[in-house]
Amino acid sequence: MTIGQRLKTIRKALHMKQSDFGKRLGLSQPTIGQYEKETRPITERVISQLVSEYNVNEEYLRHGTGEMFVSHRADLVAELADKLQLTKREQQLLLAYSTFPVDKRAEILNFAKNFFAKLQELEHRTKHSS
Repeated sequence: MTIGQRLKTIRKALHMKQSDFGKRLGLSQPTIGQYEKETRPITERVISQLVSEYNVNEEYLRHGTGEMFVSHRADLVAELADKLQLTKREQQLLLAYSTFPVDKRAEILNFAKNFFAKLQELEHRTKHSS
């Protein structure tokens, strides 16, 4: 398997379109397509970004060896969990939240805020209607 094929495999494993995959790296959809088809070489900077942004195992990307992803985030969350005495469920929530694109996190927080407000409103109504 070539580096372009491995890049495509990584993107598909993340269930992402070329446009969304590239956006997080500051790259266009055609550029990602060119990398995957190997009509354009992947630069060292882009490899570094892939490792950082998507936790891609550099050895896998370059040579096809090892696991596709490394779990830097999981390690950070585990370290934080230790210091803050987080439960397993809290760790899972934090890890899941950290995988969302930065520009989508505000939407998630707003949803959670509105959801909990509705729960409190419902609880308040239930207590006062009894």
